Amino acid sequence: MSTANSSSNNIAWANGFFDCCSPGKLCLLTSCCPCITYGKTQYRVHHGSLEGYSCCNSSCIVFAIAAHFGLQFVPATMQRTHIREKYNLHGSWLGDFCRSGCCTCCVLMQNEKESEQLGALSEPYRSNTAMVYPRAK
Repeated sequence: MSTANSSSNNIAWANGFFDCCSPGKLCLLTSCCPCITYGKTQYRVHHGSLEGYSCCNSSCIVFAIAAHFGLQFVPATMQRTHIREKYNLHGSWLGDFCRSGCCTCCVLMQNEKESEQLGALSEPYRSNTAMVYPRAK
């Protein structure tokens, strides 16, 4: 049985789908300007941290254009699927699609919270590049 189809090895989402009112700042930001939350999550998932992040990035613009045409659920579905596969979370593509179509803001907030929590756990160790060892004589 392949890993992609097996849900026995998958972990549960740490944040519920309807836990979107907490924290309030994320809820307000996503309700008013979902493209910023989408872009922030995309940046964190692909770069491992928010170092160098700008709120008006290419992902934000893509989401805004999709939303202009009523297709905001498409990038939200793609992002949720990517996060689910990257962090081995429960679910399926069909579930991602249905949730994104039902409540895009809830999906964006859940994606952001999961990527923030799980991304921090999976960041690789970064050595101090300024460290210099004395040469042996």
